[in-house]
Amino acid sequence: MMKDKKDLKSKTKSEHYLLVSAGIVGAITAAIFFIMLSRGVVNAVVTSKISSQYQDKELEVLKTNLDYSTLNFIGRVIKVSDGHVITPSNIKKYQQLEDYIQARKNRTKDVAALYDGKNDYRDDVTSQKINDLDAALLKEKNQDVYQKQRNKLDTIQIWFEQTEDADKYLDKTWQEFNNDNSSLSFKKISMVNTYFKLIKNKTIENRWNEAVNKMDQYFSNHQGESSRVEAVKQELEALRSAPLTEKYTPANVDIVSSLNFSSGASDSLTQAGITGKTALYYNTSTNKLALMTKVNGKYVAENGYINVTSSQVGSGKYTIKKLISSGNSDAIITDNTNSNYGQYVTNASDSDLEDLGITNPDNTTADFNSATPVFWLKNNSDLNKSIYFTNSSTLGFIYAGSSSYNEGMQISSSDLSNLMSQISTGITFYVN
Repeated sequence: MMKDKKDLKSKTKSEHYLLVSAGIVGAITAAIFFIMLSRGVVNAVVTSKISSQYQDKELEVLKTNLDYSTLNFIGRVIKVSDGHVITPSNIKKYQQLEDYIQARKNRTKDVAALYDGKNDYRDDVTSQKINDLDAALLKEKNQDVYQKQRNKLDTIQIWFEQTEDADKYLDKTWQEFNNDNSSLSFKKISMVNTYFKLIKNKTIENRWNEAVNKMDQYFSNHQGESSRVEAVKQELEALRSAPLTEKYTPANVDIVSSLNFSSGASDSLTQAGITGKTALYYNTSTNKLALMTKVNGKYVAENGYINVTSSQVGSGKYTIKKLISSGNSDAIITDNTNSNYGQYVTNASDSDLEDLGITNPDNTTADFNSATPVFWLKNNSDLNKSIYFTNSSTLGFIYAGSSSYNEGMQISSSDLSNLMSQISTGITFYVN
């Protein structure tokens, strides 16, 4: 009987130990399972996040805008876990993605390094360097990113070639002038100033500054008028938009067409009773737009003229009311019965508009001609960067968008940017 009790007690202890051991093994197994499951979940998320950075994974086309914060986090996890959490396959995918991103950054940096400020190129730019970088940009498979990089390189290409062209012309004319001062005709001095303005390198510009001033001074003293006042430089559309695949068009063009344009525009502005120092002028018959500056009683297109893509603006006088660079929260009062018709309201709120006699302003109309009682700039992305003009009965825009509207004028994006940097609000816009 005592033996049976002993055996029973021993058996009970053994079972207890077995149960405890089984529990420990179970807990360890569960922990391992949880860790492996968590590791699997983490890697699934990492795989998904890496793949989401591609516009086309199969073709290895990266997205235009990448999620750098997520990628940085994945990079930190890989570093601190030392390969124990992220699988080797994901680490390889991540490193490949990082290589692509760094290559894109390097190409963007290489293009930016050609610029000396916003309006010049650096002294170490050469034709070979441009061509080499042109070939390197082809490695970018995202067309939006490639085009943005290519456009910046195109600008350098055009600046470089037009500056070389200017340097050669000025050298030739300067030598002729030194040999015979009388060789400096009106057309030549006009071309001298045209070419000088085309120079996009500070070192070359400084080198020619004194010589151009001497030729200007000589011509002014011997002809009774200053060439910098009377000469109108010809800016070809090709200089603004010619792609790298097209040959640069030299600037040795006849400036007579610009002079004729200025002469006709000056007469029209004078006859219209316009007397301001500057005026924006559009000729519907020639489809040309220019900022005119009054010099010695005459208006001249000192910055050349712009070829307008399309215009539905009616003839007459307008006032430039606003240069719009980002108008997502802005509105224009379009109710012509309201005394504030045409007023531009920045960061417009319901209370702001109520103070101006406007109720129920909400609408989603994209065409400013039919939007009422206000036109919201957020409804038309074409006009988020534009020049807004108005008179007592009409309002309109100069813009670079693709859609056409009554009282709208379309020009190229580069022309719009240039024009917005030259004009100011309050000047007269005259459509002849």
